[in-house]
Amino acid sequence: MELFILRHGEAEPRTTTDDVRQLTDKGRADVARMIKSSLEDLGELTHIWVSPLVRAQQTAEIAGELIGDMEPYTTELLSPDADPQLLFNQLQLSECQGLLLVSHQPLVSKILDTLCGTANGYHDMATASLACVDIDIIAADMGKLRWLRHSST
Repeated sequence: MELFILRHGEAEPRTTTDDVRQLTDKGRADVARMIKSSLEDLGELTHIWVSPLVRAQQTAEIAGELIGDMEPYTTELLSPDADPQLLFNQLQLSECQGLLLVSHQPLVSKILDTLCGTANGYHDMATASLACVDIDIIAADMGKLRWLRHSST
């Protein structure tokens, strides 16, 4: 499986609750730029899974439109404080060959560090960062980081 991990774009400061924070104009532009510059490398992508929080939903919507009218699947397994092991269990059951996960810190870094066998916090994922991991068995230390890209602005 090719597993792509995308952190949402820059979001507005907390207004009422964290769940409803929206992407800023810069956040939208950064996500679009990241996806456009990575389109050639996302060729095997068949599914998008996304956190239910607004900023992640907006990020997945931008990615889905640019990749080719992909409809994201919303799951609590990608909420910021979700347990990565529960996500791994579900991923192992999936039939996906190319999957984009759209989520938040600290989860995106935990996923990347756990799958690639690196220390917690080793892979910092800034807003609009995108990583690609090759993995056959979804478990700790079983992934190979192919690349990690950060927004240039």
